[in-house]
Amino acid sequence: MRVHLALLLAGVFLAACATQPEPDSTRPTSMDEPPEALIGTWQLTGVMTPHGQFLEPAGTQFTIEISPQGDAAGSAACNNWNSNVQHVDDRHLSFGAIGFTRVECQLRHDDARAVEERFVIDLTRTMEWSRHSDTLTLQFQDGQQWELTRPGD
Repeated sequence: MRVHLALLLAGVFLAACATQPEPDSTRPTSMDEPPEALIGTWQLTGVMTPHGQFLEPAGTQFTIEISPQGDAAGSAACNNWNSNVQHVDDRHLSFGAIGFTRVECQLRHDDARAVEERFVIDLTRTMEWSRHSDTLTLQFQDGQQWELTRPGD
């Protein structure tokens, strides 16, 4: 019995003294400020749903504006939202808690209604971002993809 107890205590002692593994150095760390490629106002021009359906919220404003300091705000149909960039690296973007007005909208287009139902909720999810020319693409884990351009483009 004493031998078992001694072995058990030795194992606990060795486990406590073991060094922690090095953190995964391949995981990107969050930048202090958003990269220049994200800064400015972006307007949603289309959503590809996880089921492959393309939604075009024509005539309805869904925007994201990111400041150089990491503040974020925008519009979601007839509502406004605000937040901050919680994490950003060269591939990933996530926002912090979202403040949101709650004005009931009477949207005429089915696509705009479908986007409005999910827009602010989806902003709380981590997304992959990429920018090609004046198009910003946000890709979600479930396969949903947003395409945004500069207003007026």
